[in-house]
Amino acid sequence: MRLGFHLSIAGSLLRAVRQAQTLGCQALQIFVQNPRAWKWRDISPGDIEAFTTARRQAGLGPLVVHLTYLPNLASVDAALYQKSKERLLAELALARDLGADYLVCHPGHAPLERESFRQAAAALAAAVEKIPPPPLVLLENTAGQGQELGCSQEQLGLIMHLAGVPLGLCLDTSHAFAAGYDLRHPAGVARLLAATARGPGLDALKIIHLNDSKAPLGSRRDRHAHLGQGTIGLEGFRNLLTHPWLQPTAAIMETPKLHQADEWRNLLVARSLIATKMLVG
Repeated sequence: MRLGFHLSIAGSLLRAVRQAQTLGCQALQIFVQNPRAWKWRDISPGDIEAFTTARRQAGLGPLVVHLTYLPNLASVDAALYQKSKERLLAELALARDLGADYLVCHPGHAPLERESFRQAAAALAAAVEKIPPPPLVLLENTAGQGQELGCSQEQLGLIMHLAGVPLGLCLDTSHAFAAGYDLRHPAGVARLLAATARGPGLDALKIIHLNDSKAPLGSRRDRHAHLGQGTIGLEGFRNLLTHPWLQPTAAIMETPKLHQADEWRNLLVARSLIATKMLVG
């Protein structure tokens, strides 16, 4: 399992590659636009070529692009829904140009009714039909805050079934814990992975977002913490990462970025957890 961080491209795409090299990453996740704004910033062919060359030389892979925060693929507002579909398509096209392996997105916010899941599925299907994999679009599980879709593996499986196009899964550990999957105990891990097997399917699980949680079990609150310093704890991560059913391509950390030393510590902790998995395996 390859390890990496979500890193900033502020200033240039190359910044993320350089940061990843400094930290000793193997994988990388980025936004390709400002995550909190609709305004689109064009990226020149030269910048795209420089990024892809630098990433290849650095040996960073997989490359994961995270959809920006504003699109809502299940919105009941027709104008926002259309804008969200267009943004997904645009970011998926840019991710393809950058040589990304995956694009991660949240299912959206809407009343928890079948029509909401159908809308999210239709938006995903429209994008994938125009730009088939790669990148493979991955649905990320949510904490279930407010009217978030996708807090259970069953909901994610429903969206994938309704979409009828190739889709994968990104499992965020902090979100899963906040949604009620108790990773602190082997039984909780087994429950999560069994639900994944019944819903999206274990083969669909390509990326893990490896984050501890500041929020308690079942709180429905999305609050990330450094590995081993939250309510999941190191034993919880050992329970998950040593499970033989879990075979993702990479684990990406989205832990708080207060100081670079925090990143190094999280990476060392993650490496020790992966080493435990290898010993157990």
